[in-house]
Amino acid sequence: TRTRREPARPTHPPDPPAGLAALLTLSLLAAFFAWVSAGPFWLAVGHSTGGTVMITECVGGGLTQRCRGIFLADGDRFQAHGVRVSGVPAGRTATGSTLPARMTGPQGSTAYADTGPGRHLRWLLGLALVAGCAAAIPRWTGATRLADERQRRWAVGLALAGPLLITVGFLAAAW
Repeated sequence: TRTRREPARPTHPPDPPAGLAALLTLSLLAAFFAWVSAGPFWLAVGHSTGGTVMITECVGGGLTQRCRGIFLADGDRFQAHGVRVSGVPAGRTATGSTLPARMTGPQGSTAYADTGPGRHLRWLLGLALVAGCAAAIPRWTGATRLADERQRRWAVGLALAGPLLITVGFLAAAW
């Protein structure tokens, strides 16, 4: 009878300076992606206030288009001046144009005028990139190469928890 041997874990220990640099870089990337996805996520799940946005300024075109406007919530509940307007169609960028839009609330800084699958891509792609950063942190920091199984599980768990907590924080702030 043959006994089956488990493959040996890599014996080279993690490199602390490289691991710290990877942790810092990936955490900052995860924070950025969580920040830009928080508002669109709440809109996609229904936490929004509908209204109309009037374009006051648009510069650039295509991916570099930047528009600002005044948002008036339905029922005159609130008015927000100088908000960034996201998802403005190419033919509607003239000053004074009005579009139906949504905001997360009176403290929001962006009015979302996009419709269709674009409104879901904003948060889906961002949160998928947060998940990618979370998966990369244990690998690039060396947490998966720790020799002790218990330490390895704790290190990987904490590495995955960091981006999750960052995302929860940005979701709470965007509420």
